[in-house]
Amino acid sequence: LDTEYSADSVEFCPFEDYSQFLACGTYQLADSEIKHSEYDHEDNENIDNFDKVSAQPKKRLGKLLLYQIMNNESSVVMKEIQRIETSAILDMKWFCIYDQMILALADASGKVGLYGLNQDESQLDLIILYTVNNDNKLCLSLDWSDRLRLRYNNRSIVLSQSDGTVAVLSVDREFGILEKNRWMAHDFEAWIAAFNYHNTNIIYSGGDDCCLKGWDLRTDLSSSLHHQAGVCSIQSNPHSEHYLVTGSYDEHILLWDARIMKQPISNHHINGGVWRLKWHPKKNNFLLGACMHNGFHVIKNSSSMHKITSFMEHKSLAYGVDWSYTQNLAASCSFYDHVIHLW
Repeated sequence: LDTEYSADSVEFCPFEDYSQFLACGTYQLADSEIKHSEYDHEDNENIDNFDKVSAQPKKRLGKLLLYQIMNNESSVVMKEIQRIETSAILDMKWFCIYDQMILALADASGKVGLYGLNQDESQLDLIILYTVNNDNKLCLSLDWSDRLRLRYNNRSIVLSQSDGTVAVLSVDREFGILEKNRWMAHDFEAWIAAFNYHNTNIIYSGGDDCCLKGWDLRTDLSSSLHHQAGVCSIQSNPHSEHYLVTGSYDEHILLWDARIMKQPISNHHINGGVWRLKWHPKKNNFLLGACMHNGFHVIKNSSSMHKITSFMEHKSLAYGVDWSYTQNLAASCSFYDHVIHLW
């Protein structure tokens, strides 16, 4: 399906009764009149895809698209059911607060938006739009703390920004948002920040300074490790307490043991910058990777990581990818051709 604006983020609702809902976030420069082919982005310095954040303030538009996945006798059908005008969307994550399905958005205007899923009308309604900053800094990524739903009073969001800062926000039961922590984490863009899902006092961040950093919110202690290029994807394994995976523009996927972070325990070269990595919701050793110039891949981690299947139907930068939580299904989206696929 055509998403109209450039597509960069897809997220299936991870709760079984609502797993038919799929959100897609898009990003478009308001003043852009450049027509992109599948190759021209490699050489054109004027193009503003969000992995090259411009120093000049620009108006970035977005749309939040909500789809419903329906199973027919012989096929799976994706139907668009809602389209919301927003600022350009960089990242999204679902969460549940007191039985309310919440979608959090990080956007290019420096805001975090919380949208509630109206279950009767099958649509998203804006609850709050929280301004993180007023100085043209993009919110680049976000993550919820208790995605394992182990601590029902722990509702925090970590987000990363284009000036290198990382911030932690708390969300109360009335959906009020309060900033708890903020610090300068990276010398350049902080592309990604993520919680350790098994110990939410620990946060990981990755930046354009090639650094992977770990932060302990209790002590202000930090540690730093390096990829060979900017770190743009991090996810804690929800099934295995001590493991996390990182991806970088250096085209490598690294698996780490959080107890011994001196060097990765596995290293897989994927032939494309690794913009997003997602662990399978039920199988502890399968990963989905969105690999920019090299499509989308399913990777299995056993004694080492190896690719088991790929999806190469997109004609542009591979940015957004996610697993369905109830079906043997993945969704992916790409940038300049503004397309979303199920596979």
